[in-house]
Amino acid sequence: MELREYADRIERISAGYGRVYDVERTPDWVLLKLTEEVGELTQAWLTKSGQGRDRGQSADEMQQALAAEWADAVGMLLVFARRTGIDVDQALRDKWLKWEAVYDD
Repeated sequence: MELREYADRIERISAGYGRVYDVERTPDWVLLKLTEEVGELTQAWLTKSGQGRDRGQSADEMQQALAAEWADAVGMLLVFARRTGIDVDQALRDKWLKWEAVYDD
């Protein structure tokens, strides 16, 4: 699946969330939600890396929690891009892929 397709599908899910919970998903709200998700990703990493409480989780549960929080952060980042008119594919090409020739092995 292409990144743009993920963005489209996640946007629809996020819009449904907004309807169910009566949340106006402004770009400000989406950015704040992204910040919240990055905080939860950080917490999951601290737990998995032994720098935080394990809360009784097994190693597999900690890995699953880390993956879930990563997906939340990436999902909200994609929603933010959509809500603010950023073409994700173009932005990544412009910012990162121009460096391939410089840093490629």
